[in-house]
This record gives sequence, C-alpha cells and structure tokens, in this order.
Amino acid sequence: MGKTLSKNLLIMMVLIILYGVGIVGFCIPELKEIMLPISGTILYLTTIGVVLSSRDILKNLLFLFIAFCIGFSAEVIGVKTGILFGDYSYGSNLGYKFSGVPIVIGLLWGVLAVGSASCVAQFPILKKQAPFLAALLMLGIDYIMEPVAIACDFWSWEGATIPLWNYICWFGIAFILQVILKRGKLTELNKVFSLVFILIALFFSLLNLHS
Repeated sequence: MGKTLSKNLLIMMVLIILYGVGIVGFCIPELKEIMLPISGTILYLTTIGVVLSSRDILKNLLFLFIAFCIGFSAEVIGVKTGILFGDYSYGSNLGYKFSGVPIVIGLLWGVLAVGSASCVAQFPILKKQAPFLAALLMLGIDYIMEPVAIACDFWSWEGATIPLWNYICWFGIAFILQVILKRGKLTELNKVFSLVFILIALFFSLLNLHS
C-alpha cells in the first residue's frame, strides 16, 4: 500500500510539473513555438501515468484499448466523411497521424473517460447518474478545448464555425464509454485519474483566459 501511494504521489507530482510547464510555455510566445510540436508527447506521457497508477493495469489497458478503438474510429469517420462531429481536419501539432487522425487523440478519449469517471465516483450518492454526469464532464472538456485547439492548429473547422453536431456526437460517444466503464465494472476511484482530468481542464481553461 505504501509503495503504491509513493508511486502515485510521484506520478502526480510529475504530471503537475508537466502541465505547469505546459501552461507557462503556451503563454509565452517564444516558448509556445517550441511547445506546440511536442503537445502530443504530453498526452502520451499522461497516458503512461494513468496506466502506471492504476490498481489493475490489465483492466485499465483493456478499457483504454476499447476506448481507443471507439474514439479513434469515430474520429476517422468524422474526418473522412463529416458524418460524425462535422467537417473538420487535424493539424500537425499532435504528432503522427493515421487516416488523418493523430494517434494520441484515440488515447485522449480513454484518458478523459477514466478521469471523469473517477471524479464522479468520489460522490457515491451520484452512482446511478454516474455515466451521464461523467459524459457531461467530458463534453465540458471539449467545449473549453475547442478555442485553444483551433488557435494552436490542433484541429480546424470548415468555415471556422464549431457545429452543434460536434457536441452532440462528443456527448454520445462519451456516454457510450461511460456505460462500458460502469457495466464492465472498470471504473476506478483513483486520485491520479481525477488529477489528470482536472489538469487538462485547468490547462485549457487558463489558456482560454490568456487568449
């Protein structure tokens, strides 16, 4: 128990430093040019932190794989057809892309899902509404991400307008992931998971305020 606590505390400290440096770097124009191309790397490191901090790494990896398949497939459909989310495309600042979608985006769906689920799980009274509320939290993240992501060339929308359909699809896919977490008994109340969700929300919120 003590070793697990120490490991997770170390992971939390590293993540706080990582996102703190990211926030400062994105707020300083000279540093932003350096930070942008490695933005995807931050998300890869975040995913590693989530996996290593899990109490059941195999179950966590299983869910992240499922979430990756669902989220990444939805993104490919969206980019290629516009049927999901709307007409958009990804830029070059999130790393390697397959079928027009950065690999790290598939990981992001899983990380946000376990993070939001962990946040809601802190309130047992909300157990029955957990999938709906956690999906709402994921939708909220997308809402605050959009302005920053567009400005940083993470992705862009045709006509520079974010369609309502994007948010509807985001919530729908997020809800599916939350149902899988609940039905598969894969939800984990984990301080690292919750911290990751909070750090991502804080990162984009502060950058929105700065812009």
